[in-house]
Amino acid sequence: MGSPPLSPHDSVAYLNGEFISLREARLPIWDLGIVTAATVTEAIRTFRGQPYRLERHLGRLEASLQGIGIRPCESIDQIGHLVGELARFNGGPAGVGRELVINVFITAGESEVHSAGLAVHPGRPTVCVSSRPLDDRSCAAQYAQGLALSVPSVRHIPAAIIDPHIKYRSRLHWYLADQESRRIDPGSEALLLDLDGYVTETSRGNIFGVFQNELKTPSAATTLAGVSQEVVLELAGPLGLRASRSNMTVEEIASADEILLSSTTACLVPVTRLNQAPVGSGKPGPIWRRLIDAWSASVGVDIVQQALSAQ
Repeated sequence: MGSPPLSPHDSVAYLNGEFISLREARLPIWDLGIVTAATVTEAIRTFRGQPYRLERHLGRLEASLQGIGIRPCESIDQIGHLVGELARFNGGPAGVGRELVINVFITAGESEVHSAGLAVHPGRPTVCVSSRPLDDRSCAAQYAQGLALSVPSVRHIPAAIIDPHIKYRSRLHWYLADQESRRIDPGSEALLLDLDGYVTETSRGNIFGVFQNELKTPSAATTLAGVSQEVVLELAGPLGLRASRSNMTVEEIASADEILLSSTTACLVPVTRLNQAPVGSGKPGPIWRRLIDAWSASVGVDIVQQALSAQ
């Protein structure tokens, strides 16, 4: 594909069979991803230019596609190849390029009804793969200061309505929840409860409560199983930490020694404030540090230092 781009604006994207400039990547307003939000998605970050846990992300994408009955022309293997190509080109040469977050989304395609006859390929799923540079500034701030979370009145969508194992793009309830959370505590993000009052997740990832040497994370029956969540669970055992999936009330998790949040972009960050009250000491805790250090060792990159050095 040639030399690496000079800026994010020179990046390329894949859209329905073509590599095009990111600037030119557009969907028609009658695409069902816009009309009905019929879209599944995955986000994959790189380490040293290589997509991290790509096979696991692709497996979850395939399950999401099956969950909503979409069958794109591109196979899962082909999508994986596209992710690798964009990582190589948009990230620059290995070892000297920037880290990326690569987004894949697939919609149900163009709606003939809503296009007034302009749909080119009605019924063919829309496939897009694009990337953006990892936001090191945001990650560095989260590592240093931690996140603030608030619990809004908006509730998590129950499994009886949408299977929580489908990673979908409809984000209106998260948008409303985050707006309310910022009114509760400026700068905070929403932590949603289910209809029974148990903690679920945030818009960015999975939550963990640390109780001495035990990690608790919500049941897989109510939350999307996170790829980064799996990494934390894998790292816990060798560090002498017990890990379990169990329902937690707000009161229970508020009493935790530490609260952690796993996500694709920042991997694992401390939550230092919940509902305007400090969590533990109100500072990033020792269990978070042990886990993020172990994660760094597993990928051969000092995750925290990499973000700080990019400032």
